[in-house]
Amino acid sequence: MYRIHIVDMDPSSMTAGGWLEDTSLVEKYHISEESYGKLDGTFRKFKERLISQDPSIAQPKISEDYMQDLAANIKVGDRCEVDPGGKRGVVMFVGRAETLPPGFWVGVQYDEPVGKHDGMVKGKRYFSCPPLQGAMLRPDKVKVGDYPEQDPFEEEEI
Repeated sequence: MYRIHIVDMDPSSMTAGGWLEDTSLVEKYHISEESYGKLDGTFRKFKERLISQDPSIAQPKISEDYMQDLAANIKVGDRCEVDPGGKRGVVMFVGRAETLPPGFWVGVQYDEPVGKHDGMVKGKRYFSCPPLQGAMLRPDKVKVGDYPEQDPFEEEEI
């Protein structure tokens, strides 16, 4: 098996200055809402046509009370374990999240930095925690109970 490594030394090349990697350097096409509305064959027109034929398509598939029964048993401050993976943490938020799909959500601060955020989801803060220790999950993924913090350096008995 052979491997070829090429270094482009041409300063006028497309690779110079990161043109092929940094998309912010590429000029984007913009169209006004008014101009886009006048076009035929757009996804927006297709969607409007579908909705006019079957209005139920526009209705949310998940109800606002989705998983409310499971969320009722989860309280802020509860210790929890998240499935899959067995990650442990503390419940920091329980309720509906306007920036996420309908239904109930549980915000968890993990004990370790194995999360996705710091409690802010799509520009809305639901709780505060250190970076990469937060997650928003459906209540069926969260088990509350006596789940103490795990010591990652503790040896398991054989």
